[in-house]
Amino acid sequence: MYEKKYRIESSDVDQHLNVKLSSLMRMMQDVATTHAEILDVGKVATIDRGVYWVITRYGVTILRAPKYLEIVNVITYPGDDMKFIFPRYFEIRSEQGELLVKASTTWMILDKETHKVVMKPFGEHHLPGEHHEGEEPIPRKATGENVTFIEDRKVRYSDIDLNGHLNNTKYIEYVLDMKPTSFYKENHIKHVIINYEKELMGDMTLSLYSNNQNPEYIVGKSNGDIIFEINIEYDRN
Repeated sequence: MYEKKYRIESSDVDQHLNVKLSSLMRMMQDVATTHAEILDVGKVATIDRGVYWVITRYGVTILRAPKYLEIVNVITYPGDDMKFIFPRYFEIRSEQGELLVKASTTWMILDKETHKVVMKPFGEHHLPGEHHEGEEPIPRKATGENVTFIEDRKVRYSDIDLNGHLNNTKYIEYVLDMKPTSFYKENHIKHVIINYEKELMGDMTLSLYSNNQNPEYIVGKSNGDIIFEINIEYDRN
């Protein structure tokens, strides 16, 4: 396990002083990156060898959104390797130990030249998988139908990560921006599943579609290809 303490800053919250989902995802991505270095599967074992980590699925349950200036502990640990799929789990707890958020992710290693999955990227080395009671289940596939076009978003320079792709936290920002700000005064996110299907590069255009239901099904497409699919379940405030 690896754990890091954060204070929820003004840049992390919305106008209602609740932490943004994208901020939570950035914290989880941060601790995952640091833990990968500790486990010797970080930059030297990946980027320096011409391969890189990608998230393929994300599942997040928000029991209570952390608030502005609240201190939280972000905890992460890897699950059991599944051939070329690497699960990773997260918990976000208050200083008093209250479970606020739980999440699970699946990751793969891709070749930077071919963008294909690398089998056994670390040879026979396995991450020390573990499991905790009540952890977020491995994300299932997002499903839905009857979507309609909402809007287009162009991928800009500030949206790109160190691999040259649209950062995974930006996908959720694009999605949440689809609704008017007044929506989040009366509703909050309870659960979300994200399936990342293809990578999106700078200057590409992402077309967003939704079925406008609850749970909501959202699809992002570019040049006719599905880039991601999302299910979001909302609760009333």
